Amino acid sequence: MYKRSFFVVFSLIISLVYSTFSFATSSTSLPEGLKGALCIVRADDKLVLVNEILTHQISLPGGTIIAGEDPALTAQRETWEETGLVVTVGKVLGYNEQAVFYDCISDSSVVAFNFNNSLDGNELPVWFAPHYGVEIASAMLLSPSALEASQYRYPQQWPMVQQMFGQATDQAVAYVNDLVESAPSYHQVELGWLMQLQAFVASSPVLSALGLLLSYFAIYLTSPEILLVVMPLAMWRFGRDFTYQLFFAVVATSLLCLVAQQGFALPRPHVYWPVLEMTQSYGFGFPSLPIAVWACLSALILHRLGWLRSGRALRLTSLVISVVMFGKFYSGAAFIADMMIGGLLGGLVAWHIIRLDSKPNVNVAQLLGAKSVWIAMAVLAAVLTAMWPLPVFSAWLAILIVISLLVVFFKTSQVSLSQGHTLIIVVALLSFNLIITLAQGVIAYSGLYSFIVETLRYPLIALLFAVLAKRFNQQN
Repeated sequence: MYKRSFFVVFSLIISLVYSTFSFATSSTSLPEGLKGALCIVRADDKLVLVNEILTHQISLPGGTIIAGEDPALTAQRETWEETGLVVTVGKVLGYNEQAVFYDCISDSSVVAFNFNNSLDGNELPVWFAPHYGVEIASAMLLSPSALEASQYRYPQQWPMVQQMFGQATDQAVAYVNDLVESAPSYHQVELGWLMQLQAFVASSPVLSALGLLLSYFAIYLTSPEILLVVMPLAMWRFGRDFTYQLFFAVVATSLLCLVAQQGFALPRPHVYWPVLEMTQSYGFGFPSLPIAVWACLSALILHRLGWLRSGRALRLTSLVISVVMFGKFYSGAAFIADMMIGGLLGGLVAWHIIRLDSKPNVNVAQLLGAKSVWIAMAVLAAVLTAMWPLPVFSAWLAILIVISLLVVFFKTSQVSLSQGHTLIIVVALLSFNLIITLAQGVIAYSGLYSFIVETLRYPLIALLFAVLAKRFNQQN
């Protein structure tokens, strides 16, 4: 398998080098002021489209023209980064005041899955594309007639895209049922289990309904929004210092998982076999970040309550985490091995904090609430952002900058919240998060604005949390 992968990568590099010179012969005089270059890739009379993460919209592969860069090179580079397709840029099919559209031909057969998604499109294997999980959630082959203009990122441009599609060069597609053999051997075993599990559940309408309910239950409990409930409750039950301790654990666990994910670059189950996808997910899954955070926070809270050695509490916590893991595995969102490693990683972070807390000469609450610690974490996030300029690291950097400022200026050592005030804070945070999501839909036409809003989402929520907690603390 590794030898075959080497030859595939080698051929892609050779094709990319060749293609950098191939578009030079097809240069066309273009108007000045163009900001973007896009590729129209027509294969089996279908169009290659990508699902964007930041804008939550469907668009053509392409992107912003870098100053001094040939637009054709931009279209070629962005298509490779977003879809993994090495293309030869052909003639100009058209342009508007913002972007130019090229006829792009893949240097090899386009590989697509036989399985049709909810839009009746054929998913493309794109987990090896540089921007997978960063800018792009997935890519597909779709007949232009199957997509409504409102579903496209720029609805007013869709008729123009359909017209240019008719002028593009059609090319062959190699359809495959799955790419299970491309997965590591231990993941191949789990893919077989997952197919058998889903087939068994699908045999009964009752089991199918329960399985779908469990999948959505697991999605909600592993979404970042659950922290908008957990953190106010921790502030109410345990106070300010322990809330800082919990958030430090979340930051440390998340950054460790994200770095590991970039290093291993192992995708989720449905990426190898799209028919397994029950709920939408994207990005790399090893180790599982949500399960790591769950394991870490559960251990710290049980330790704080004095229940860490309680068999009943441990069994109940293990049962809940196991149910969540089963739901994510059943939905095709995570491998069991990835979640177990994630749980182990989160448990190790919690163990180090608990071990530090057991030392008589160390005040963990004072240590993890110190401004120097949070400033150091912000610097670490800045270094990681410089190494991997990804939106998720930028978001963590923004969050840690805000938390550092709050530690410096929000000096109330004791915070006392009533149950009513805690409920108000939870509702306010969830409502504010919903407002940001709605605002993001309004500016979906701009990738830059979407990036800014998404980066500032949780820093603004953290700031709102601090302001409300301080205000309600003064009223008690």
